[in-house]
Amino acid sequence: MQKLTLFVVALLVTTCTYAQKGLEIGVQFTPGTSWIINDEDFAEGQDLNFKASFGYNVGLNLGYNFTDGIGLSSGVLFSQTRQNYTTDYDNRTKAEQNTFFRQLSYIRIPVLFRFSGDVASQTSAFFRIGPHFDLLTAGKFEYDDKSILNLDQTYNMREYKDFLGNERKIYKNFVVGLTLEMGGIVRINESMGIFFMLHLEGSLTNTEDEESGYVYPSSGFPNYERAQAFNVMGGLTIGYNYVIDFSK
Repeated sequence: MQKLTLFVVALLVTTCTYAQKGLEIGVQFTPGTSWIINDEDFAEGQDLNFKASFGYNVGLNLGYNFTDGIGLSSGVLFSQTRQNYTTDYDNRTKAEQNTFFRQLSYIRIPVLFRFSGDVASQTSAFFRIGPHFDLLTAGKFEYDDKSILNLDQTYNMREYKDFLGNERKIYKNFVVGLTLEMGGIVRINESMGIFFMLHLEGSLTNTEDEESGYVYPSSGFPNYERAQAFNVMGGLTIGYNYVIDFSK
C-alpha cells in the first residue's frame, strides 16, 4: 500500500511538471440546435408543440497540457439555450398558431479532459469530455398570442412574480452538466492549431427551481409540482488554440 501511495504521488508530481510546460489559450464558438426537455411539456399535445431552436456557446478557452497528447481544458464561456414552441389548434392556419419561447443564458466554466493524437502530424484526432458548471445570468419567456384576445406576454424569469406580487423561484441559479466533443485538430505550427469537433451537451441537474409550476404547465396543481427539466444541445465547436511551451 505504501509503494502504491508513493507511485501515485510521483505520478501526480510528474503530471504537474508537464502541466507547467504547456499552457494553452484560445477562443471557441459552438452553434447548435438546443432543447429544453421536460416530460410534462411533451404531454401537452396541441397546446405545446416543439419547434426547431438554436443555442450557442462562445468564449475563452484555457488549459494545461500534461503531456503532448493529454491535457485539461477549462475557460469562461457565455452559453445560451433556447426552446421554441407553437400551438397546433384545429381550424387554424400555421400563421394563426400561437408561438412562444423560453431562453436561458449562463456563464459556463467547463472542466474537460482533453486527448489528442500524434502531435508531430499536421492533423490528428481531438477529443474532450467532462463536466461544465453553469451560472444563470438571464431567463426569458415570451408568448405571441395570435388569437382575438391578443394576450402577448414577456417575462424576466429571474424576477418573476405571481399575480399577488410574490416573487417565485422559476430557474436554478447553478446547474451542472456534461460536455462531450470529438473531432480533429489542424496544426498551423507547433504552437497554434484550429480544431473542429462534434459537440454534445446536457444538464445533469434540474434546470428549473421548485416553483416553476407557477408559470409552466403543471400536473401537481394546486401544489405546482413539475417534472425535472434538462437543457440539451448538439452542434459543432470551432476553435483556435495557442500553446505556450515553458520548456523552451
